[in-house]
Amino acid sequence: MTAKPRRLLYIDMAYTMEIVRRKGHHQFFEMRHSGGYFDHVWGVHPLADAAGKRSRQIETIPFTDRQTIIEGAAEMLPLPRLLLPLNFIVSQWRLVRRLERLIEAEDIDLIFATDAYYSGLLGLVLKRLTGRPEIVAVFANQDDLYAATGALAMPRLLPFRFLEQWMARLVLSRADLVIAGNRNNMGFAKANGARGETAIIPVGKNIEAAHLAPPAERESPAALLQALGVPPGAPKMLFVGRLLALKHPDEAVRAMAGVIAERPDAVGLVAGSGPMQAELESLARSLGAEGQIHFLGHIEQAMLARLTPHCITLSPLTGMALIECGLGGSPMVAFDRDWQAEFVEDGVNGFVVPFLDYDAMARRVLEIIADPALRARMSAAARERSLEFADKDRIYAREHALYDRLLARFRR
Repeated sequence: MTAKPRRLLYIDMAYTMEIVRRKGHHQFFEMRHSGGYFDHVWGVHPLADAAGKRSRQIETIPFTDRQTIIEGAAEMLPLPRLLLPLNFIVSQWRLVRRLERLIEAEDIDLIFATDAYYSGLLGLVLKRLTGRPEIVAVFANQDDLYAATGALAMPRLLPFRFLEQWMARLVLSRADLVIAGNRNNMGFAKANGARGETAIIPVGKNIEAAHLAPPAERESPAALLQALGVPPGAPKMLFVGRLLALKHPDEAVRAMAGVIAERPDAVGLVAGSGPMQAELESLARSLGAEGQIHFLGHIEQAMLARLTPHCITLSPLTGMALIECGLGGSPMVAFDRDWQAEFVEDGVNGFVVPFLDYDAMARRVLEIIADPALRARMSAAARERSLEFADKDRIYAREHALYDRLLARFRR
């Protein structure tokens, strides 16, 4: 008897199809199959127009022959801004009804949501309409972030702290399985209502193959560095991430400027884009580091993989990119925030410094620059540690066991 094909609806608001193609980050979609466990995946971005997509209609886009991308919109109707709440409700209800029909027609087995807020709520609505189990993944500790900075998870959708807390508890308490990327994030999930089955699954399966290659075997980034005017032997510092306040890229720029003040031959590289770019460029000028801190914007994964072996990573608050940098043998200096102290072992594969202490970050970077033997030891340790987090076979095996139990429970 032929086994029934396994099918997944995967709700995620991080990247649109356009961004994935521009960044060359196809593994972000490919990993949704969990190493072949799912025969077909429908990936859903419910608010793609809010992430830069031009179309304001629901679009179905083939990604591969076994994955289909569905991009929804927050504003499908040609209404004035005054009626935005009504537009949003109607637009999202249309998406819900389309997804409900899709789940039934394609006999989709599981619903997977990648945050405990809007994606999780959409998954919960579909669970109630179709009876399919919902998995909710947690990849950040919003309680810690809010306590430190006052930043909200989704300020446009959930503009009040009490509202995002209520939403997280509603979603997490009703999930059939809660997955977290690390112990810190799991602590957040349990504190906010996760009471069913839980598991910690590292995010390393998202990593592109280019980052897995041994650093010595990667192509040189000389062409990029030469175009920037960076001398071949210059000490290089790297920040990777979206230029958003919650990622604290300004603290990385301050630390880079502090290093440059002591080592005028050093340069900073900021890989990423976002609404803070103009502000950060102005900050670099005000700190006397104009021309020595370079803003690279969106950078393809292949080029990032070439850069990391030659840089020291500055990490105010980084997710998967911290593993990518470690795979390149890049020593890391990270704030003691969220999961970072789980990954960076102080004095071994990098240094951990107090949260928001950019002076301490700069001092540690200077220490690594001044001691080639220390840098070499940390580089090797960073690669070794990252390979543990990026072991896809181990990650997929853990996922398959969880999915098997969940499906068996619901089929009974």
